[in-house]
Amino acid sequence: MERWEICLGGTFSPLHKGHLRLFETAFSVGRVVRVGLTTDDFASLGRSRKVTPYDVRERDLRNELDRLSEVHRVPYTIGPITDKVGFAHEPRIEAIVVSKETERYVDMIDEVRAKKGLFPLRRFVVEMVLDDMGNVLSSTRVQNGTVDASGRSAKERSGGGA
Repeated sequence: MERWEICLGGTFSPLHKGHLRLFETAFSVGRVVRVGLTTDDFASLGRSRKVTPYDVRERDLRNELDRLSEVHRVPYTIGPITDKVGFAHEPRIEAIVVSKETERYVDMIDEVRAKKGLFPLRRFVVEMVLDDMGNVLSSTRVQNGTVDASGRSAKERSGGGA
C-alpha cells in the first residue's frame, strides 16, 4: 500500500470522535503525519466560544496521537499554524486529510502550491461524524454540553433516552 507524508490541521478543542476519525485516517495512510494546531490568535478568529490555550490543546492532542503513532508505527509532528494553509504548502507534503466540511479549503491550498510549482495534494476526505440525535458532532456542541465527545446527548448520558 502506498503511504504519504500527510498533513491535517485544526483547533481540536475539545477533542471529539470526529477528530479521532481524522487522525485515524491520517495514521492509516500516512508514513509521516504532520498535524497543524491553530495558534490561540488564529483559533479565536470568527468564534464566539472560548478556545482552550494552545499548550493545553497540544498536550491533549499529543496524548491521543502518541497512542495512534504507536499502534500504526507512524511518526508524527505537531506544529503551530496561523492560517488555513498551514504547512500544506511545503514541498514534502504529499497528501491531506480533511473533513467533508473543510474539503473546500484544499482547492485554495492547491492554488498556493501551484504558484510554487508543486503538485496538488492527494485528498483523503472523511465523512462527518453524527451525534445520537443525527446532528454533526462539533466541538461547540461538546463544549456547551449538548453532547459528549462521543456524540451522546445529555439525555442519553443521564438515562433519559428512549
